[in-house]
This record gives sequence, C-alpha cells and structure tokens, in this order.
Amino acid sequence: MQAFNIWDVNQKTFYLWNNQLVAGYLQGQNTKLEEKIDVVPIEPHALFLGIHGRKLCLSCVKSGDETKLQLEAVHITDLSKNRKQDKRFTFIHSDNSPTTSFESASCPGWYLCTALEANQPVSLTNTPDKAIMVNKFYFQQDKLKGHRQGHHQALANHIPSLFLERRPNSAPT
Repeated sequence: MQAFNIWDVNQKTFYLWNNQLVAGYLQGQNTKLEEKIDVVPIEPHALFLGIHGRKLCLSCVKSGDETKLQLEAVHITDLSKNRKQDKRFTFIHSDNSPTTSFESASCPGWYLCTALEANQPVSLTNTPDKAIMVNKFYFQQDKLKGHRQGHHQALANHIPSLFLERRPNSAPT
C-alpha cells in the first residue's frame, strides 16, 4: 500500500467534510485537512483507493438509475481482487501523462470527477469529455509524511505507465 497526494487539474485537493469527500482550494491552516489517498494495485491498471490512515474506501454503487461514489467503512487491506463483491472498490487508471483518470470497474464508463466549483463532493461522471466536470488528476506518491516530495515516482512496478507530476508552483497553499 502506498499513499498519494491527489489534486485535479484546477488545483483542487481532496478533504473530508461531514463524512463526505470534497474537492476544494485549501489555504493556510486548512491545508492540514488535505486527505492523502492510499492505493493498493491489484492488476497492471486496476487499483483500490482509500483515505489514508482511515477505514474508508472509495466505491462505485448503482442504485436504480443512479450511479454514485461512496465512502465505505472498510480498510483497504481487507479488500480482495478475487471477491466479486469487492469489484465496486476497483478503479481502472488511465495514464494521460501528466494526468490520470480513474474509471469504475463495476460501472464502466463512469469516472471519478470533481465539480468546477470548489468545495463540492467528489463524484462520478459518465460524460468525461464534457467541460462540466473535471476528471483529470495529478497523482503524486507521498514519500515523506506532511511534506511534498519533488521526485517523480510511479506505483513501483505494479503500474509502470503511471507518470506522476510535481505540483506546479502556482498551487494553492
């Protein structure tokens, strides 16, 4: 398992608010609220995503006509790539160097996304090419707790095509 910093192409980072994963611009003391994402690679381009240091994993759930992203109370290391019920936790990453997108394995065509507006819930979209949602992310391995690392790192040899970019200097502080 490895921890990663994640932010969308508009520089919004992830944080928890009222038990919901939200993307926004964190500044000053609020930068401590930024959540890192734990990653467990399960196949060359498939992985589980969880909130670092918490018993919460991202999942894609279909209920009737609605497909939504949920945070489920399960530890990422308890998931198994061999159990059919764990497929809802699986995301397929697509490397679009220097960005990455994450498609749900259980709901093909649905992608992890953020709203254009800040402080809105992280969700899923089935229209990734429309400019109403942001579905491209920078994904950087967090090697030093609490500090940004300037070196590019991939997910070991498990996901060799994932290129990680350094956050531009213009990022929110």
